[in-house]
Amino acid sequence: MKTRWTIIVMTIFSVLVILGCVNSKAEAVLPAQGSGLSFSAASAFDYVKYLTDKIGPRPAGSKGEIKAAQYIAYVLSQNGWKVREQPFSKVILRNPSLNDPQKRVELINSQNIIAELPGTLPDTVVLGAHYDTAAMNVPGAVDNGSGVGVLLELARVLSKEPHQKTYQLVFFGAEENGLVGSNYYISQADLSAVQWMINVDMVGTPLEIDVAGNKSAPPELLKQVSALAKESHIPFHLSRDFTVMTRDNSQGGSSDFSSFLDQGIPALGLGIYGRPEGYFHRPEDRLDHVSLETMQTVGNFVHLLVNNMKLDKLGPQTWDELYLSFQIGGNVFVLPSFALRGFIILVLLLTVIIYFNYLKKRKDKIPWKNVFISIGIIMLLSMIIVGAGGIGEILWQSLKHTQKVYYAHPEVYLIARVGISVSLIMFLAGWLKKLPMTRDANLYWLTAGFPLLILSLTLALIRIDLAFPFVFWLFCLDIQYFFSNILFVLIGPYFLYSIHYELLNSDQWLSFNEAISKYPVIFLVTYALLLVPFLLACCHVALKSSALVRKILAYVKMPALIGISLLVLCLGFVPSFNEKYPQQVTVQEEWLGRQEGKIHIYSDERLPSQLVKDLGVKEGKSVEVPLLNEKAPLSVAATVEEKNLNAQRLLSLNIKLNYLQEPYLVELELESDHPFEVKTDEFLPMSKLSKQIQLVGFRQPTGKYSLLLQRTPPQRNSIHLSVETSGLLTCSIQGIFPCSEPQLQINDERLSVDYLRLFKENYSF
Repeated sequence: MKTRWTIIVMTIFSVLVILGCVNSKAEAVLPAQGSGLSFSAASAFDYVKYLTDKIGPRPAGSKGEIKAAQYIAYVLSQNGWKVREQPFSKVILRNPSLNDPQKRVELINSQNIIAELPGTLPDTVVLGAHYDTAAMNVPGAVDNGSGVGVLLELARVLSKEPHQKTYQLVFFGAEENGLVGSNYYISQADLSAVQWMINVDMVGTPLEIDVAGNKSAPPELLKQVSALAKESHIPFHLSRDFTVMTRDNSQGGSSDFSSFLDQGIPALGLGIYGRPEGYFHRPEDRLDHVSLETMQTVGNFVHLLVNNMKLDKLGPQTWDELYLSFQIGGNVFVLPSFALRGFIILVLLLTVIIYFNYLKKRKDKIPWKNVFISIGIIMLLSMIIVGAGGIGEILWQSLKHTQKVYYAHPEVYLIARVGISVSLIMFLAGWLKKLPMTRDANLYWLTAGFPLLILSLTLALIRIDLAFPFVFWLFCLDIQYFFSNILFVLIGPYFLYSIHYELLNSDQWLSFNEAISKYPVIFLVTYALLLVPFLLACCHVALKSSALVRKILAYVKMPALIGISLLVLCLGFVPSFNEKYPQQVTVQEEWLGRQEGKIHIYSDERLPSQLVKDLGVKEGKSVEVPLLNEKAPLSVAATVEEKNLNAQRLLSLNIKLNYLQEPYLVELELESDHPFEVKTDEFLPMSKLSKQIQLVGFRQPTGKYSLLLQRTPPQRNSIHLSVETSGLLTCSIQGIFPCSEPQLQINDERLSVDYLRLFKENYSF
């Protein structure tokens, strides 16, 4: 019966996989017969050079962004495109997160540049790239001058070719602020004739083909673009992580294409695969990181896609979002949602049948007391293993006085965590026989599968693609019931491993590690719970092969202990920072109220000893030196009128700002021991606030209520606020300026230095 069941299960599963793979085949597409014009990486590079060196940083609303918009519009019009500017002013709510408990409301001012090249058909292909930069001192050569350069050169090529389709190029503003420009564009545009959209953000190789935002791209688009990439011999990685990478994050996706997916327009993004180097969103994002070879490769590929993609439907549409894609080398396979549903139902049904047959055939009573004791011991063991896995990181953080010891080489620390955990499992496993645990192998299988069964069923009811990693794990556990082998124990959580691998190779890895450091108890419990089914499955295999396991454990105790010691010691030789991933330091010229100016040098980490020695100050994360002969770039005067109504204070604040230099950001931070509500038309136009945005104080972990209001240029010289509260209100007014000519400069290849100017004034009302 066991063999029969196994054959039936494997046959049905194979049929489902074959159906999925057959469905994933894409037709080979021959290169289009164009005009013979070729894409020139040299011309594209010149555009990037002008944006980076002549214009410089281009954060949303800045003068640099306006100059870049004018330059882009000029180049497009010179190539015969119809160009228009789409200005926008948008109020954005930033809800508190694990790493940032502050509630922020921001006013973002920017503009999109829209160019159109009409064809003989209304069918429209949209090509996009954002032209803003992440911060005031970021030149933005790779992110995303490179994408803009590719599209500007492609504009020249497409304008010379005969074409039936209508082409539209959109250069988005304020992408770095949370896809603000693309969201505004799709809210105003008529998308009924749009066939598909492609976005270029950070040009490089290996090429990332990103097809996931809040929604996933259509399978047909995925299959065609991956087939063309394979035919073009371009190394690529298909990014469609369905849990932690992009889905349901604060901005809904990794770049502007996801705004189109939200509206039912087939879309995808092209970028650089892998963990970004230290220049990402930093002042080091300069022209020397832009490669002519990769620009040529990506430019040719985008041109190929424009001429060869075949999608018949126009306008907003629906498609199968719940498919799963698998990449093996250059081959991409798609498991459609019907096959995924069939697989999940089959695995859940098989698990229930195994449970039922086991309980039905068991003649004696289940020793529940021993079972619960065993589970408790395994849970305690898993917490010890997960906690001890980070002992090397914790030790060297303390010895090196560095919070981010993993920054330069996170993969080394990940391998060390796994190695320490595995060694600890082997070392502790020999002691389990001395504990009052059950010796029934099938009971361990039963208790391992039950939480996975419940979790799989729950997630399947919410969203089936979220359930797949746990269903696959449960499927491997079912096979393990018939064929007890350590191989099934190890490959069961494979898709959970792959999610973490994707996370490590993304721009979100740092925030994930910071969250672990900030909330270690939460992550300790979460990973300990995930480790419990794994350890229970190990016990099942061990008891099935008890004689062999005893022999192995007798020889590995001492090597395991030595292995743990060596791994911990070797981590001390891993540098925390290097030239590729330097330590981030801020040199800030600052004025606090009426005090004399000073230069504040600070970092999240301890400042290098050589820098501290050169400055002649004490060691630490933050040092100060005098700022000589510099006037404050801003002065503030504030007045208040107060009224009392039903135990509430109604404060009318009038703030006058006199700028010697216009700040990029102006921030108002309000704080009180009591709840409060704010109204302001000058700083944040109330008419632009959506219903979900309430200007009220958010309760912090400290018990205080706070709210941060922020706006990009153009700035106002006077601000009026109306605040309703029952207690004392503290108002902090802050101006943040770029610093193009710093009085103190630091030259060190191991440091990434950001130069800023800050003015801050505090008032209590």
